[in-house]
Amino acid sequence: MVDLERVLACPGLRACETEYRVRLPDGRQIACLGLGDPHGPPILYFHGFPGSRLEARVMADAASRTGVRLLAIDRPGFGESTFQPGRRIRQWSTDICAVTGALGVPRFSIVGMSAGAPYALACAVDLAARLDQVVLVSPLSPLDGGHWPRGMIRRNRTLLALAARAPALARGAAHLITAWIRLSGDRYLRFMMAGLHSPDRDLFADPGYRSIMTENMAEALRQGGRGAAWELTLIAQPWDLRLEDVRRRVRLWQGLADDILPAALAQNLARTLPACEARYLPAEGHLSLMAHHNGEVLEDLITADVH
Repeated sequence: MVDLERVLACPGLRACETEYRVRLPDGRQIACLGLGDPHGPPILYFHGFPGSRLEARVMADAASRTGVRLLAIDRPGFGESTFQPGRRIRQWSTDICAVTGALGVPRFSIVGMSAGAPYALACAVDLAARLDQVVLVSPLSPLDGGHWPRGMIRRNRTLLALAARAPALARGAAHLITAWIRLSGDRYLRFMMAGLHSPDRDLFADPGYRSIMTENMAEALRQGGRGAAWELTLIAQPWDLRLEDVRRRVRLWQGLADDILPAALAQNLARTLPACEARYLPAEGHLSLMAHHNGEVLEDLITADVH
């Protein structure tokens, strides 16, 4: 059931946005942001970590230009989606089934950005009959065994290792980071960018991009740190799905200059997934790939042959 549908005027050149709130059968709420053409082919956007539906504003102009209906969805505990105690990755497929049903979307494609990748793959297993295309951008892959790839910035390696081996401590660390972000999101972003050597650093010189990401991070943590703390340990520990069970073709985009989630992770996905077409961009980082090539990513989704 859709509890709210509100069209919002947007500043600058960005097209109008539509906010949806979907009530699930168990009483939880899922928040969704609609961008682009409301009558175009539907594409679901699964945000990174920590992220929210507002992250998709990076793609707003491209969504309008390509004529797609982009639906960006807050995962439980992020933005305005109700926290779900003890949730697992595969449960997201059930939520997506309910959300798309409420919004009248029988078939759709998916973009999984960064930590949104496992959720996109879960839908590729559980909702395969309703999917047209699946695209992963700068994706996370399973981190089983705590083998972190070379090239990952040290703080990410430390946090993921802690989440894999000492979940309670990792959740505590996530709450502390959340408090810092909520106190001064801009200062946290400056700290986060200071350790990077990739093209991602240059993005934040653009006031428009910086504003989108600052708002996105604030929205992601509007409920506090529970959602981020739970997801951190969920993605760092063994996933409740097997890559070998993903029978849909997956298209993958990865920057070779990524030092947030290095290319070795995407290459592992490409080797393990039964049907994966990978595209590697030497000059792009983790965030810059989507910022610079979002129109191509959307066109990839709507022009590719359906299998």
